[in-house]
Amino acid sequence: MRNAHISSVMTLGEPFRQDGPAVYDFGTQTVTARVRDIIPVMMRHRLTPPPDETYSLHRKLSGAFLLCSKLGSRVDTKKVFAEETGGYVFG
Repeated sequence: MRNAHISSVMTLGEPFRQDGPAVYDFGTQTVTARVRDIIPVMMRHRLTPPPDETYSLHRKLSGAFLLCSKLGSRVDTKKVFAEETGGYVFG
């Protein structure tokens, strides 16, 4: 279960990876399908439901990915991330 959660979070972060494409093409992304495939593992092995905030965050992220996918959006996600985090460098 822990590996499934880690995998889902790392998958959701792919558009923001420094070694990713300069412009992320949401029209061809497979993030939502890959995360959806992991959900049964998380549900089957969880001991308690996650906090309500987790559900809210997942719904928002899923909605944003699906909307961008339907629109065929191509976004410089790394630039957006840098603007939103104020240029903070992790690590």
